[in-house]
Amino acid sequence: MKKGVILAVVTGTVSDPEVLDATLALSRIYDSHIEVLHPRLDPFQILAGLIDGINGLGTSDIVAGIKDDIDRRHQLARAAFTAWKERHGVRLETDIGKSFAGRSETLTTTWRQYEGTYDGAMTQYGRLADLIVLAQPGSGGHPAQDMIVEAALFDTGRPVMCIPSGFRGLDAKRIAIMWNGSQQAARAVGDAMPLLSACGNAVVISAGQSDGPDATELVERLVLRGIEARTKRINASQELTPGALLAALEEISFGLVVMGAYGHCRRREMFLGSVTRHLLAEAKIPILLAH
Repeated sequence: MKKGVILAVVTGTVSDPEVLDATLALSRIYDSHIEVLHPRLDPFQILAGLIDGINGLGTSDIVAGIKDDIDRRHQLARAAFTAWKERHGVRLETDIGKSFAGRSETLTTTWRQYEGTYDGAMTQYGRLADLIVLAQPGSGGHPAQDMIVEAALFDTGRPVMCIPSGFRGLDAKRIAIMWNGSQQAARAVGDAMPLLSACGNAVVISAGQSDGPDATELVERLVLRGIEARTKRINASQELTPGALLAALEEISFGLVVMGAYGHCRRREMFLGSVTRHLLAEAKIPILLAH
């Protein structure tokens, strides 16, 4: 039996068990092997951004402090991974190819770590995954979570699911699709199709003018696939505003949001659009994004 790969990103914070549990639930839906990645920043690369401000004074002490924090996060991430693996009976594999040979019914995982930048980690491992799972920006106490999420979204070309703080279990029985007809939204729907096929029903939420097919046309296509779906329109002037979207999510008890991620590039730095960033910061349920 063929399998995919879901990549869970752990950072040595309190959000790691939530990310791992969500990934486990998704692996059953996607029938996937789980790779767990811990990105370890290079302390000298961190220091490079500070060196002008400190004029080289106390550099060795600063490097030692940064390295201690990196090592501590690595130990915490590995401990969370080990506890999760043992709690759920997930078999550790060192060779992905061998792990799929004749034993597809067993949950399998591999541990990866990458030393360098978050962009490098996502480029190396994220581009090979079918889905990337990580903590919501601002959750779990990791100061650079925004950077990790943006690297996953903009450097991989793969769908990303953000898990909110306090995650207690994946509920894919009712899925909200934020739809504006754009290429990003269409890609997110395609990436979420295994979840949509497994869910009880989907609600396509829209506002303003569509950049392509409208919400009714998307519902028609979902119904053709055997997915129960309907539309919900928000009273907004031109675009889906963060407040209107959050209110719509709270009105109906959704378990998951599917949407396109919007941003722009300047000087090789990626920035999330304000609507996407606001939803990621405030939503209380997982969000699957595609760019």
